[in-house]
Amino acid sequence: MNYDNDGYWSKISNYVIVNYNDTLAEIGYVEMSNPRDYQIKYGNKLYLLNYACHDEIDTNFMFTTVVDSISFFYYDIASRTEYYVNIDDSLFELNSRYIFLEQSKEIVIVSAPRINMMDSNSLINANHFKVTIIDTLGNVLRYNNFNRRLHDFNFDEQSNNIIISGTELGTINSSSKIYFIDKLSLELVDSINTDRNYMYFRTVNDSIICGINAFQDINIAMYNTRSKTVINNYYQVSSPGISTPWAWLASSRICIDFKNSDSIFFSCELKDGSPYGPFYTSYGIEIFNFKLDGSLNYRYLFNNYQSEYVRGIRGVTATNDYGLILDVNSRNNNTTSNAWLLKYSPYGNGYSGINDVELNNQSSVNVYPNPAKDYINVDIEASNFKQSDIELFDMQGKLVKKEKLKSKLGNRIGVSNLNAGAYTYNVSLNGKTISGKVIIGK
Repeated sequence: MNYDNDGYWSKISNYVIVNYNDTLAEIGYVEMSNPRDYQIKYGNKLYLLNYACHDEIDTNFMFTTVVDSISFFYYDIASRTEYYVNIDDSLFELNSRYIFLEQSKEIVIVSAPRINMMDSNSLINANHFKVTIIDTLGNVLRYNNFNRRLHDFNFDEQSNNIIISGTELGTINSSSKIYFIDKLSLELVDSINTDRNYMYFRTVNDSIICGINAFQDINIAMYNTRSKTVINNYYQVSSPGISTPWAWLASSRICIDFKNSDSIFFSCELKDGSPYGPFYTSYGIEIFNFKLDGSLNYRYLFNNYQSEYVRGIRGVTATNDYGLILDVNSRNNNTTSNAWLLKYSPYGNGYSGINDVELNNQSSVNVYPNPAKDYINVDIEASNFKQSDIELFDMQGKLVKKEKLKSKLGNRIGVSNLNAGAYTYNVSLNGKTISGKVIIGK
């Protein structure tokens, strides 16, 4: 989610994020030294909460995932420097999601134990959820525990409250609820019983929240949190030659956005057969635009991007000209193989622009380990590579080392003779210079 209003950002490889303008022309990019899946951009910085964990198996051959550490990463784009802070892992559980509070410049993290429905002990131990507030440097400001079993949740902010939609698991029955938690005190203010839990959940204004389920049909529910009433609308997804169409989205991604409350965009991927199965085909992306009461303004189907690999909608952004930017990608063995920015317009032929980002035309550099001690490795991702140079500069801008890079992988550069400190590196590839920072310690 980009809060800087400086165009659109798309992660086109594990190390490169590209910045585009309204016409989908490239205006810049960020080259990272580590593969991170940053999800928030604010103040020219990228933010990520990251978990290190491992699996343990008990005598009944049940797996339990144990959190080893939790780190808060932020990447300063101007200085090309990544920072991280280890956070007290007792405040969090493995199933955690987070959002940015733009007004207070804080990050809200809601976490609950991950529940294994096949393991009764997992259900017994999952008797709480937590809400934690941190600042943009990773400092914990306040937190609270709630003695409720929360499963499969999403959340957003509304006025003075954090709004959480989830399933509350009981010992006998379960129920879907919406919780209202005060942002400052983190006390539970109110709760609403709902007819179902929602895969995606977004605040529209100070009284309306939108819940969406997407399977073989689309359920758009508009909840009025003042009157505690709901309007449900159901729409069958398109099936262009598909025998069993399914709509699919990742609930942790931004798949709904709007500039005004009577033109709300929602986008989902169409698959042939259940997306839970081992084999299925992506047949396109469908866009729904609906009003504040959930009734449709229009819908549009992109069905010419068929892929046998899993395509993810990484995010959508409503534009000032009443259109929508879609950041999508296909993956092969969990590696981004193609990335697209699609610009949909309700006028003309449906879409007014497309930027097909071919990764083999992009250049990227990975310098590691970082921090380094005796040497650095330099790996290169570029087309038509023959050889290049890497230059290291100290913080005064003095060139302290220059070495040839003769292959894409396995370039090892000795740095044991350099003083401890931060250095900037420059690598020239395909007519452009890629820069970054590396820390050398002793």
